Amino acid sequence: MTHSQRPYSFIRGLQGISLSLALVSSSIFSAAYCAELSLTSSSTKQGQPVEVTYTTETAEENPTFTFAHETYKLFPASSASKDGAGDGRHIYKAILSPSLELDPGTYTLKNESGSVKLKVLDGKFYTQYLSLPPSKNNFKMSPGEEETVAAAKATLSADRLWSGNFVRPSKARVSSAFGNRRVVNGKLLKDYFHSGLDFAGYQGSPVVACAPGKVVMAKTGYRLHGNCIAVDHGQGVVSFYIHLKKLNVVQGQEVKAGELIGQIGQTGRANGPHLHFSIYVNKAASNPNYWFANAIK
Repeated sequence: MTHSQRPYSFIRGLQGISLSLALVSSSIFSAAYCAELSLTSSSTKQGQPVEVTYTTETAEENPTFTFAHETYKLFPASSASKDGAGDGRHIYKAILSPSLELDPGTYTLKNESGSVKLKVLDGKFYTQYLSLPPSKNNFKMSPGEEETVAAAKATLSADRLWSGNFVRPSKARVSSAFGNRRVVNGKLLKDYFHSGLDFAGYQGSPVVACAPGKVVMAKTGYRLHGNCIAVDHGQGVVSFYIHLKKLNVVQGQEVKAGELIGQIGQTGRANGPHLHFSIYVNKAASNPNYWFANAIK
């Protein structure tokens, strides 16, 4: 091979390497922007919320994912514009809180574009012993009560109305923890877990909204829930305030975090004055303590 040929071959070799690198770079770029599902944590306890993110190059009108045989809706992230996040991506988010009834184990979240594993850990809940008079030792409801409460739990509005940790709805001490099993009058309640926190305040003590939202239920006289309120905070997150003495809000009213909405009482199935407070995420009870200390924003 002559000297004149060698530089030409060398240059062609460099061109080939450059082309190969460009193709590799292009492949890496394309792979980086494939549609995918991701989680803020690969494991979570029963009742502990986790955020789901769906990233895709193509805008979707109503993206969803499935988890434990249920379908969940994803919402456009506030950081993304109508045309995407500014780099060709479209980002959607949802909040998931594994049910107290869901067995510990590894589950798959998936949609048509991807999947991700989530390990659900045992919440290790305690057992509580209670005594109730015969008149209140049941779960009977008033006509229409079950349907109204279920509809409030299923509220699914598009915008997250909160931006920080939730506030405690009462200054009273907590007398019953989230997730407790219960033995009532000596008998274990089968398939029962305490769906919230009980605040053992005195009659008439103030109850405030835990976060900004809209009142979607304000009812009085229910046999099981008593006088009760539900506030929608957006994207499937709804708070409940049960056994109230008095309601200070009406359905459809918008409230701020810390705003007075009612008073502690003992209406409904309550053996003494207290506030039963729950947070539901896509109809599943979620541990309020996580929302007080480390809310998903």
